[in-house]
Amino acid sequence: MMTLHRVKTLLSLTPLLIMGCSLQADDSQQSAPLPALVSEPSAASIAELETAIADLLKMDRVTIADDAFTRSSRLSLERAPHTDPNGQLLMGRNFELPQTVQLWIRDKTCFIATADNQRSAPLAHTQCEQE
Repeated sequence: MMTLHRVKTLLSLTPLLIMGCSLQADDSQQSAPLPALVSEPSAASIAELETAIADLLKMDRVTIADDAFTRSSRLSLERAPHTDPNGQLLMGRNFELPQTVQLWIRDKTCFIATADNQRSAPLAHTQCEQE
């Protein structure tokens, strides 16, 4: 009698178990993002990266070097020091820590993300490859 009850219970749970397995299989089809490097740096890719980073970090403007993300997938950014109209540094200290962003690739799509991976932005024109 107890065995029949167990068989009925197992048969009633089988569709749920099969559906759970198929859901896990679907999730694994999307590849994990990998650190990336810019493969074809250009003025357009630098402009796209600067705009995307500024949006991610909620800044008005960001300036990066022409070779940014060509040797490392990570980039640390800090605010430019305050200067007077003659270009001389003004007194004072900046206690703000640099912010880090990282270039990633997933399924041939490049994107830039904050170091904590809380925010990211796809890059339509920047070409990249796995680091």
